[in-house]
Amino acid sequence: MIRPEIKALFWRWHELVIGILVFALGAEWYFKSFGLLKLLGAVVMLFGAITIFVGQQRGRFRVTGSAPGVVSLIEGQISYFGLKEGGMIAIADITGVSLVTHDDMRSWRLDQNGHSSLIIPITAKDGEIMFDAFAELEGLNLENMVHQISQDTEYSVVIWRRKDYGRNDRYLH
Repeated sequence: MIRPEIKALFWRWHELVIGILVFALGAEWYFKSFGLLKLLGAVVMLFGAITIFVGQQRGRFRVTGSAPGVVSLIEGQISYFGLKEGGMIAIADITGVSLVTHDDMRSWRLDQNGHSSLIIPITAKDGEIMFDAFAELEGLNLENMVHQISQDTEYSVVIWRRKDYGRNDRYLH
């Protein structure tokens, strides 16, 4: 019934659409009522505005395409299982995030001290959950990250690095 392109477009921007609807509902309550409902309308408008902001960032983060492999995020650990490669990394152990071209695909490169990097294609299944993982990294500029994803380039870009990036003196192996 619904064309797949329209369904995919709505799914990409669904948080933004929900935010607009919530903001509109709050605005109607704020401007057409009085008393407690007017105050509730202002709170709903604020919630809608925050949802619009987050929804536009998440929508820009989602990239169309289908790379092989599946990404999961469970209890602070990112896992990627692909056809040729894969691995796991705890969010707390990430020391660097880069956007690279690997096997002719734009991919995330997650670095950790003392271990090899984890490469995850940005269009892997469930790859949009990486946004939540990256939001936990202290000092990572989400707006810059979303901007770099939208750039159509094959060059590598460092998105974020922790202060102790590249220091292996904490590890015995």
